[in-house]
Amino acid sequence: MFYSILSEKLFRLYSMPESQSLEFQTNRNLELLPHTVGKETAGSEPEPILSIVIPVYNGVQFIEAAIQSVINQCYKVELIIIDGGSTDGSLDVIKRYANWITYAISEPDAGIYDAMNKGIDKATGKWVFFLGADDVLQPGVLKEVAPYLSKDKVLIFGDVLFENGLRFPSFFSARTVFQNTIHHQGAFYRYSLFDGFRYNTNLRILSDYELNLIIYQHKLPVQKVPLIIACCREGGASSQIQLSISETNYIRSLYLPNKTLNWALAKLLKTYYAQKRLRSWLIGLFYKKIKNNYA
Repeated sequence: MFYSILSEKLFRLYSMPESQSLEFQTNRNLELLPHTVGKETAGSEPEPILSIVIPVYNGVQFIEAAIQSVINQCYKVELIIIDGGSTDGSLDVIKRYANWITYAISEPDAGIYDAMNKGIDKATGKWVFFLGADDVLQPGVLKEVAPYLSKDKVLIFGDVLFENGLRFPSFFSARTVFQNTIHHQGAFYRYSLFDGFRYNTNLRILSDYELNLIIYQHKLPVQKVPLIIACCREGGASSQIQLSISETNYIRSLYLPNKTLNWALAKLLKTYYAQKRLRSWLIGLFYKKIKNNYA
C-alpha cells in the first residue's frame, strides 16, 4: 500500500500545445543545479559526474515529470534529452527547461536504442543513467547513490517501483544468462563500458540485456544498492512478452555458443512466462471472487 501511494504521488500528468523541432546545447555542462549550490564543503571529495539521458518520442503527458525528477535532485548532473521528432508538444516542455538541460535535440531516429546511443555520444560524465520519458527518479536518490559511484565498479544498480506498487528486484546471478535481471531504470553504467559498445538498434526492447550479459560473463565488478532508484509506468516497451522472449533468446545465442543449451533455455523461458501469465490470471480471479463476496 505504501509503495502504491508513493508511486501515485510521484506521477503527474501534463498537456502542452503542439511544438516545433529543436537542437540546443547550453554551457551548463556538469554544473551544480541552482538549488544545490553550497551543498559541498571545502576540501570534500568532488562527487562523481553523472550524465542522465532521457530518450523521448511524443511523451508530452509525462516528460515534464521526468525532467523535474532529475533537476530536483541535489547532485551534479549533465542532462541530455534525445527526442525522436515529437509532434505532440513535448518540445515545448523541453524548451521550458533549457536552463537545466546540457544538450537536447529533436530529429527522427531508429527507436529508443538509437536515441540512447546518441545520448552516449554526447555524454561527458563518468557515469551514465538512462531515464524513460514516462518514468521518474525517486526524490533524493542520486545523493544516496553517490557514495557507491565513487567505488571501483562498472555497474551500480538498485530496484525500481512500478506504478501499481510492485517492486522489481534487480540482481546479478547465473540467472542473468537465462534472462535479463537488471531493470535499466535502476542501472548506473560507468562510461568506459561504452568505449567499445553501442546498443543494437535492430532490437526494440531488450538491447540493454546484451550489455548486462557482457558484464556478467566477463565477471566485471558490480554492486547492488539497497535503494529504489526510479518509479516506472506499466505498459512500457519491455512489457511486450513475446518480443521480450524473442530478443532474450537472440542475445543469449550471441554469447552462449552451446546450441543445445540455448535451445533448452529458450524452451524454459517460454514455459516460465506461460506459468507467470497463468499465475497472474489465477491471482486476479481469486481477488475478483473475494471482491464479489464482500460486495
